[in-house]
Amino acid sequence: MLNNAKDIDTNKFLQFYYNEIEKFLFSGGKRIRPILMITAGKAVNPSIDEEGITKASLSLELLHNASLIHDDIMDNAETRRGETVFHKVLDKYSKEYYSNTIQNHEDFGVAMGILGGDFVYNLAYKAIHVKYFPPESVLQASLEFNEGFFKIVRGVIIETDFMGKLNVSETEYLEMIEGKTAALFDKATRMGAILANATESQIENLGLFGKYAGIAFQIVDDMIGSFGNAEKTGKPTDSDIREGKKTLLLIKALELASESERETLEKIIGNRDSSNEDVESVREIFKNTSALEYSKEKAEELYQLSLSYLEKAEPALDKKFKLYLTEIANKGVNRDN
Repeated sequence: MLNNAKDIDTNKFLQFYYNEIEKFLFSGGKRIRPILMITAGKAVNPSIDEEGITKASLSLELLHNASLIHDDIMDNAETRRGETVFHKVLDKYSKEYYSNTIQNHEDFGVAMGILGGDFVYNLAYKAIHVKYFPPESVLQASLEFNEGFFKIVRGVIIETDFMGKLNVSETEYLEMIEGKTAALFDKATRMGAILANATESQIENLGLFGKYAGIAFQIVDDMIGSFGNAEKTGKPTDSDIREGKKTLLLIKALELASESERETLEKIIGNRDSSNEDVESVREIFKNTSALEYSKEKAEELYQLSLSYLEKAEPALDKKFKLYLTEIANKGVNRDN
């Protein structure tokens, strides 16, 4: 799909732009969403057309990456997967090739980043429409894809609203990540099942498996965001604290903190000028209040809940691929990057 765009455009800037999109898409990532989609399809029908389900699964990875390009703009991020974020690459391009008297370089980078996310979303939607499956199945999968996109946007809107608040409830947090992250896990497993001609029971239970595995995944991701190794994650592990990101760690710490610990949290959380020592003191509060331990236990609880739905699907899922789904979910909660 990207090659087709390159072939029809001879404009030098567009060629540069497409190349940078391609670099971003191949810069790394866990690829967990397409893997979930393929494996769910095979759990329903091990003989599903492999080329077809693989090509269709690209839709979710592309949609995920489109959302990351936009997220990095909203977060004013500098790096992603150890590389300069997409819109900053375009900011640099502007500085190299345009006069600052006629072009605001930062605005150019942001504008091109917004368009970059839109461009990748377009590629994502095209990826679903493959020739290997009946049109009615493709249409049903497309509707799930669109709902997943809607839920991502809804989740990010809620998360952005949270940035201006200190006190957010655990229920509100879970609602937010159900959209922001878990929606595509849910849709991955549903879409794979649909393209495999699954029963309603199989579609519903695979979707619930994906949903709860996705929530657990995000809770772990938030823990890694404060306690991970920056060299492994490819992004700083102090930004969540400095930006005031509302995580289960913070929510539980505020709930369980002493008066002095709460004062410390209120002073540091969301303060981009906080020192490294300040950030470390927040990490210590996360540990001392048992917020870190609580988050680990919550992720494990949701992981176990997700597995229960694999047993409820009727007819029963293929044993080998059901085991693979279990292992994918397990790796989502037992990781350090």
